[in-house]
Amino acid sequence: MVRALCLMAACVLAAGCTDGGADKAPVPQRPATPSVEQTSPQERPSPVPSVHSEGRTRVLEYGDLTVRATPEKSGVRTEIQVANTNERKATYSVQISIADGKGWTAHNRFWLQDVPPGKTGTEDAVIGSEDMGPVPQVPKIYVDEFTPLVDRK
Repeated sequence: MVRALCLMAACVLAAGCTDGGADKAPVPQRPATPSVEQTSPQERPSPVPSVHSEGRTRVLEYGDLTVRATPEKSGVRTEIQVANTNERKATYSVQISIADGKGWTAHNRFWLQDVPPGKTGTEDAVIGSEDMGPVPQVPKIYVDEFTPLVDRK
């Protein structure tokens, strides 16, 4: 019996039902001074991808990353550009997939090392091959991974 009463009392206190507490919504308390979280740089919102064509080249713009994919006989020439908007040099690991939407898919990992602040790093490669089947004439571009590694010094 004592155990049942203790359990009921604990449930009432946990639910906030003492002194009319159930009728009031909790009021968030804000600190008078900024906390560490408030003063640290806020993360930027996720970028919104934008795709358009420049002649035969498909262009994907995704935040600080621009990918250009141009069909060639031997594969899809893919160029990436990353704008370093950090205050320190950065290295970027970027994995791109190129596809035709019907089964032809190829990918490549790009490493842009030590991109200075305020500068743009660029790298290109031919992705895929004609051995995989007909090269996509309107390539679909996918960003599988985009990882910036910013120097601490």
